[in-house]
Amino acid sequence: MENKKACFWNVKPILMSFSLVVLAGGLGSRFNGKKQIEGIGPNRELLMEYSIYDAIRRGCSKVIVLSNHHCIPLLEKHLHYLKNQVELVFVNQYDFDPRYPNYRKKPWGTGHAVLSCKDHVSETFLLINADDFYGLESYDKARELILDMESDQYGLVAFELGRTLSSYGGVSRGICRIQDKVLIEINEFVNIERKGDLALHKSSNTFLDIQSLVSMNFWIFRPSIFDVLQSSFSEFYRKNKNNNQNEFFLPEAINKLIIKKEAMIQVSETQSDWFGMTYADDLEFCKKQLKNQINMGKYPFQLRA
Repeated sequence: MENKKACFWNVKPILMSFSLVVLAGGLGSRFNGKKQIEGIGPNRELLMEYSIYDAIRRGCSKVIVLSNHHCIPLLEKHLHYLKNQVELVFVNQYDFDPRYPNYRKKPWGTGHAVLSCKDHVSETFLLINADDFYGLESYDKARELILDMESDQYGLVAFELGRTLSSYGGVSRGICRIQDKVLIEINEFVNIERKGDLALHKSSNTFLDIQSLVSMNFWIFRPSIFDVLQSSFSEFYRKNKNNNQNEFFLPEAINKLIIKKEAMIQVSETQSDWFGMTYADDLEFCKKQLKNQINMGKYPFQLRA
């Protein structure tokens, strides 16, 4: 078991460099608050800090945190200690709104969020959500994909649908179709609820295979993805520039890549323990799960020096 006083300075990363992009810009409407700055660890650590900790253990040398002007000052203060360990950059998604400075209050979606980070990424990078816990095994899977992928390929670490549902309401998941460990289609399903041992897609009132693999936004990308996203977002914006609700979802851009056969996306399934914050009621469950991880010695009691 790890020493409870261990912190980042004890981490010896594997010698393989990559960047980590953390999406922390959501408004948290279902959470009723800014979940990306919600203290969840025993010392008020943020959930994203455990992801960063795992990424550093597996070779991360640069962390780009995508957020908004409301949260960035707090995140800069809270995560300042990381500058002794990695290069740390904060990006305000609103600065990249095509209508800036008259930006849309609701962000333009995950695809646009990733695109907003393009000036700060020059190497292979992992993409994750700030409000999801992926576990070290997921980073091991990502590392294996990076080592195995060709220079023009991307990767996805996927989870079983049943392992990613909330007990407190519907969630959105990117349902994957996979053939020979290659992604052939991904579709965003909104409002999936747990019904006993089943998963109900409420919008269509149909049940989904609980063992389906889903994207939890744990992608491995090359910088070439930014040209793809720029082209797709420009088309999306032309059609939706006067719409204040529609979002440019990352899976839409990925599907276009697949259809045009412009990239191959390798998929690796993880059995890692996932948990995340969608609703306010998820918070206590996540705290309990994280405490269990610490008690098992998987993480130190205190991350910060």
